[in-house]
Amino acid sequence: MKICIVTDIEGVAGVVSHADHSFPTGKYYGDSKRLLTGEVNAAVEGLLAEGIEEVLVIDGHGPGAIQFEELHPRALLLHGRPITYRQMVEPMWEYDAVALVGQHARAGVRYGNQNHTMDSANVDWMKLNDRLIGETAIVALIAGARHIPLIFLSGDEAACEEAREDVPGIWTVAVKKGISTNVEIALSAQASREKIREEISGAVRSHREKPVPPLQWPSPYRLEIRWKSTQQADLFEHQWDGERVDDQTVAFSSAEIMDVLFYRNRSGRSDRSECNEVSQRDSPLFRKAAVDLVVR
Repeated sequence: MKICIVTDIEGVAGVVSHADHSFPTGKYYGDSKRLLTGEVNAAVEGLLAEGIEEVLVIDGHGPGAIQFEELHPRALLLHGRPITYRQMVEPMWEYDAVALVGQHARAGVRYGNQNHTMDSANVDWMKLNDRLIGETAIVALIAGARHIPLIFLSGDEAACEEAREDVPGIWTVAVKKGISTNVEIALSAQASREKIREEISGAVRSHREKPVPPLQWPSPYRLEIRWKSTQQADLFEHQWDGERVDDQTVAFSSAEIMDVLFYRNRSGRSDRSECNEVSQRDSPLFRKAAVDLVVR
């Protein structure tokens, strides 16, 4: 059995502030990378203890956040920036199950420490088929598109609660409790790692006994993105052929889940050629959005 770990940083114990801890310009960003890598190593140890044959770590936080020289020697690492959507997603589809380490709650969750959805600076909220979604559901749906389950998540209490609501059967472990956007009560680094090591082992045993189903929602799909400014809505309407819903909201519709998560309209309203679409994929805007989709 092979498992893919997708990482983020805001759900790591001790990583409490976007400005100081999670942004690469933050004064504690180096410390945050070491804390994340410690939690990832604990997860790898727990997986190996259950006989997992191969573990791929996808360095999921926007600018990259794995401390390479400190990563567990048995782990493989997918990293590097800039990175395309295809480069990020396709390796995940080669694994039997997915786990999330360091995950945060979706945008707008009051007690979610550093809560946001993909882009903390620009996205107000995202809805899929009229249901608010965060990055946990997005990763689960991407994996589910190839019949792969999301079986484990570590992060703050709000992220764990969200995961249990969105992904039936998932095993979660909270390493901290958000008090507000920039305040938390956290386990120590040592305690959080021990807890992750034990609980991800439990997740694997549980999945073997009662497999977690891949997350698959019924078609058709409509993804709405509410931006914090009209400028972003303008970009996604005119450069991405999104449907303008109102001043700050753009929508994408399709019968295929990967189309809407890939910011493509397949509703019959677009007259863009395939050639234009290929050029769009290669644009700097695409590369930024592709990384944001999974990692920020």
